[in-house]
Amino acid sequence: MSEKKKRLSFFEAAAIVAGYGIGGGIMAVPYLASLSGILPFLGVLIASYLFSLLIHLMVAEMVMRDSGTSQLVELFGKYLFRGKGGVAFTWFFFALILFAFLATLAAYIAGGGEILRDILGLPLRAGQILTYAVAASVVFFGLKAVGLSEKYAVGAIILIVGALVVGSLHLPFRVQAFTGGGMNEILALYGMVMFSFSALFSVPQAVEGLSWNAKKVPAAVAAGMGVTGLVISLITVAAMGFSQEVTKVAIIGWGRAIGPWAFVFGGLFVLLAMLTSYWAISLALADILKQRLKWGERVSWLAATLPTFLIVILGVSDFLGFMRLAGGAIALLVAILVVPVLNGVRRHGDVRNPEWSLRFFGTAFFQLLVILAFLVMAVGSMVSVK
Repeated sequence: MSEKKKRLSFFEAAAIVAGYGIGGGIMAVPYLASLSGILPFLGVLIASYLFSLLIHLMVAEMVMRDSGTSQLVELFGKYLFRGKGGVAFTWFFFALILFAFLATLAAYIAGGGEILRDILGLPLRAGQILTYAVAASVVFFGLKAVGLSEKYAVGAIILIVGALVVGSLHLPFRVQAFTGGGMNEILALYGMVMFSFSALFSVPQAVEGLSWNAKKVPAAVAAGMGVTGLVISLITVAAMGFSQEVTKVAIIGWGRAIGPWAFVFGGLFVLLAMLTSYWAISLALADILKQRLKWGERVSWLAATLPTFLIVILGVSDFLGFMRLAGGAIALLVAILVVPVLNGVRRHGDVRNPEWSLRFFGTAFFQLLVILAFLVMAVGSMVSVK
């Protein structure tokens, strides 16, 4: 692939990060927030953004400090899984990532098929096929195509959310500061918000695309995650304030309050959210496969996308099952591995003075903070709520 096709603008790089994070999980946040109230939600949102931003910037520094390795699996193998068992551990970690990614991607194909069935009246299988065709075809053309598609899709998502908010203004608005939720409810909310922010494997793509001006990387990552936070906050506050009942999938109760047209807009939002996540995640997976297995771009693309369609066609699990399983697995992997790899690449990386580094915010205190934050996220993904 030519360097021109790999070059991203600032907004395209930010959109890849945002597109990775804006997924179907966002629609579950309002219900979980309603169990605790608006003030706990805002506290969780701010804390989640800061913790997530910190670990995403750690990944950016890791990638910048090694000139020959761009994907996290290879960085883990090079700087953490060393010694006699290193090769085996690297392959084991690769297998876990492959499982989690394919599960997440299959969830988006399954969910997209359901949305197209509901909006267009298509048979479920036809909706799944159409979703896969649109999702996989963009990734076929590589990083630049994904960056452009993410930019326009994220813009459309913001417009749709704005239209839904404007369409709600004639309704009475009521939100409760606190609704009596306990620790389990707050932990579950925290786990879902952290999952919605999680876009770690999109950071190498942002670094690669902005290699022409690497100093823009941290701002692009922060901006992309900021867009995710904006979408989460708009949907959550609106769904909590305008819905007569905050449903487990937010658009159902919110759309019922607005009117029939809102179901179409809400369905388009969820579909676009799934597509943006699919593009970013499958692109990351294709790059991981290319580096780990030394496959060509087209073979890596096919291996990153086709199994996700086959999983859905075979009916291995349902949408929510995929999401919960993948979220918990990725949280644990991140909590355990990113910090020691950062320290390893700082000691042994071949780029001693990268164009940007965390400096004070990459010290031992903040590293420990990140580990604890993601361990709590893993707990939050497993607790039960009413």
